[in-house]
Amino acid sequence: MLLQPPLEDFYTTPVRLYPLGLLYVAKVLEIYGFEVAVFDCLTPLKKKKIALPEKWAYLKPYLDNPYFFKNYYRFGLEKEKIIEAIKKFSPDLIGLSCSFAAYYRCVEELAEVIKKNFSCVLIVGGNQASCFPGEIKARTPAIDGVVTGQAEISLPSFLQSYFLEGNSIKGDSDQFLLEEVETKEENIFRTDNNCLDWKKIWPAHHLINPNYYRLGQKNYASLQASRGCPYHCAFCNVQVVFGHQPDYRPVRSVIEEMKFLLKKHRVRIFNFEDDNLSFNRDWFEEFLKEVIKDEDFRGIELCAMNGLNYDSLDEEILSLMKQAGFRKLDLPLVSGQPEIRKKLKRPERKGSDYFWDIIRWAKRLGFFITAYLIIGLPGQTEEEIRETAAKLWAEGVLATPSIFYLTPGSELYQIMSVPEEIKNDWDMYRSSVFALETENLSREKLINLFIYFRQQNLARRPP
Repeated sequence: MLLQPPLEDFYTTPVRLYPLGLLYVAKVLEIYGFEVAVFDCLTPLKKKKIALPEKWAYLKPYLDNPYFFKNYYRFGLEKEKIIEAIKKFSPDLIGLSCSFAAYYRCVEELAEVIKKNFSCVLIVGGNQASCFPGEIKARTPAIDGVVTGQAEISLPSFLQSYFLEGNSIKGDSDQFLLEEVETKEENIFRTDNNCLDWKKIWPAHHLINPNYYRLGQKNYASLQASRGCPYHCAFCNVQVVFGHQPDYRPVRSVIEEMKFLLKKHRVRIFNFEDDNLSFNRDWFEEFLKEVIKDEDFRGIELCAMNGLNYDSLDEEILSLMKQAGFRKLDLPLVSGQPEIRKKLKRPERKGSDYFWDIIRWAKRLGFFITAYLIIGLPGQTEEEIRETAAKLWAEGVLATPSIFYLTPGSELYQIMSVPEEIKNDWDMYRSSVFALETENLSREKLINLFIYFRQQNLARRPP
């Protein structure tokens, strides 16, 4: 049984909750003969107001501001209902998604409750698990194993190690042999080693209720066409799990997965979780043209919520994107200062003004454009941030702030001087608590900038 745990925060973003990582893990387990259930403790999304932790008491004076957060919430099911669901399935192996440092406490609490009630093997995986495997094992004895990196590579080895050590995961079977699976499923294995080729399998979408994942009145699904990003942005940690080598699926495989979701799950919105969907221009162009010419995809919507690197876009690609079903562009500008972007190793092969060219081309094509700024980076000033926001608003772009926070495994995480009480507290690794201050940007300035952005964005919202 694979679980997406509850979380606690001021807000959450529904499109981010599709359990894509767990569905890939589920597929790996199915290939090895396991009966698998995916239990999403967050969906359908429900929230309960809870007390603000005392360590964030500095936020209380702002909670009455109409442009700030209102309350602190627990999103997801109570522990009793989770335990009830686990008892009903009676698993031999339980896996918990552990992708965000900020929500590790919820993972830890759930792990401890599970171990008190069940004797099965309990493992965790995901981005946070991959960043801190040793720390997690030392901190949470209830967790039996930490599976790092990509499930297709690391999970088979983990399962085999348990078998070879004489531990029975499946409980009623002693026939767990990787060689037998490889003989039956030879085409899905990589040739260089004994792990699965992620490009040749689909996530186990069939294990979830598609009607739980909706944006407005439409079903949505998340999927991956590629993994890995060749860039080395100092604030990013994608390389911890997916590496720096872009790895694309065949276009036909992606199209077929979309057709399955369209016909079986009535999906009308397809969200690509790729970290650099448009990096390979030839692949992206072929994919867009395949979508355009397929009558089944008339009226669908495509989005790439992780953002598209504007350096890889041009007028022709934007036109194809519009025809294929992209209505919105999510573009990470990061900072309005070229010098700061350079220090952060942001790619700008076409010059620092190219972003604004993309904005104007996209506006002419009718895209709704969101530009993301990271607020609170070393070297930033309040004046620069306000000037950049004003320029974006003048172009008719939604300027969205993301308050900078620690990202385990990133270059900035390694080199920044951060107070130990913050670096040692994973709860602080989130935008919503304004944990990090710089020489130019105090916590008060960061909060006021956040309020300013929200106020200005709402004032510019069409009636």
